Amino acid sequence: VPPGGASYVMEIPPVGPGGVRQTVNVGLNDDQTLWHFRSGWNVAALNCLDTEHEAILNGYSAFLRNSSRKLAATNTALDAEFRRQHSTRSNAIKARETYMTQVYNYFALPPARGDFCNVVLGISNEYLASTPADINQFAAAGLPRIDAVFDRFFSAYEQYRVDSAAWDARYGAQYGASQ
Repeated sequence: VPPGGASYVMEIPPVGPGGVRQTVNVGLNDDQTLWHFRSGWNVAALNCLDTEHEAILNGYSAFLRNSSRKLAATNTALDAEFRRQHSTRSNAIKARETYMTQVYNYFALPPARGDFCNVVLGISNEYLASTPADINQFAAAGLPRIDAVFDRFFSAYEQYRVDSAAWDARYGAQYGASQ
């Protein structure tokens, strides 16, 4: 069966020529990295609601409070970037909303939630223990840790596909069924 209760058919981001999986978190600039990191932490604060994950919401709230100016400046910079790339303000807003929906959906992948919550819990505890001086550096170190959760899931899913195909080759005709 697919890992984490995933669906039997899923689209998995491919691994690129450099060995890096081509997700929404590849090739980001500093502003995008901070915003994706914030988005992932936001998803965790909304979805990791077990008592043992309480520090996620506490850490995220402190992060928003302590970084409000930097986050506002980053949001403004990202808006400007989308306006430069699109012909009208309306097109820029639609493009950014579509893009951010992809980012949020990436972090909200249900089969990866347990690992995701635990990793973000660690990041939250680190933040609460010692507020970082450089939030961009904290985000640049934290985002790959979060992204590794999804890479582990995608790799496990790819292995499931291999195992399922081997099962089909061996037993499919005998049982008249397939994964």
